[in-house]
Amino acid sequence: MLELVIVIAIVLVVAGIAVPNTLSLIHASRLRGAGSDLSSLLQTARIRAVQDDRYYSSYVIAGPPQEAYVDLSGNGGAGWVTPDPLIAIPSEVTPVAAANAPNTVNLQGQFLPAGSTLTVKDGSAAGTPVIFSPRGLPCTTLAATGGTVCDSAGGATAFWIFFQDTISTNWEAVTVSPAGRVQKWQYTGTAWSKI
Repeated sequence: MLELVIVIAIVLVVAGIAVPNTLSLIHASRLRGAGSDLSSLLQTARIRAVQDDRYYSSYVIAGPPQEAYVDLSGNGGAGWVTPDPLIAIPSEVTPVAAANAPNTVNLQGQFLPAGSTLTVKDGSAAGTPVIFSPRGLPCTTLAATGGTVCDSAGGATAFWIFFQDTISTNWEAVTVSPAGRVQKWQYTGTAWSKI
């Protein structure tokens, strides 16, 4: 009987250590998955813009359900329709406005050229979707006679989108450089590092 009690005690101690670590890994994988899915979606938008010789926008919808999609149908962000590529964002992972993200100066210094004064656009905001031109470069919409155009020749454009896990409070970001490079980042508590 004593041996059985000792074995049960050992199992409970091991379980007490393993369960929190397992839960932490699950939350980290959901956050990492959201960043990876969004990064892939933005790459799809960029590739399709070049292939189809068109401008394509990518929208992040806070939900519920939380989703992001490439607007191939051209409905201006009114919502996902077939055949737009779509990803689902886990409910515990929340898109966060850039103004509320930690240490954005550090992140900007890492993915933009030194001394750059470029204002990075928040790709998760409703009015600033991530847009790629037929050349595969990010661009900004401008009002023009007869409608709206996307201008990448008028100056460089860059985007960032931030995610936070509401349970673990960890952060992840996806950036699009002026050259169109899509990169994932994680926040280490003091600075951002590439994933």
